[in-house]
Amino acid sequence: MDSADPQLARFLHQLQAETQRQKFTEQVHTLTGRCWDVCFSDYRPPSKMDGKTQTCIQNCVNRMIDASNFMVEHLSKMNGGSA
Repeated sequence: MDSADPQLARFLHQLQAETQRQKFTEQVHTLTGRCWDVCFSDYRPPSKMDGKTQTCIQNCVNRMIDASNFMVEHLSKMNGGSA
């Protein structure tokens, strides 16, 4: 196949985008697992959440959002888009 083939180029672009999405999803799962381990030391949520646990979860979620925004901006720049 010719490398200038537009269908091939489109396919390769879609493949790259899907690979990036998969890596992002794996990252989210990893971070979620880490936050769970940090915030719930006994691996199960308590019947009533105390202030310390609530703060831990809030901070963790905020860091995940920050990481997500960073990754979206980075992927957008890689694809030639604007953030």
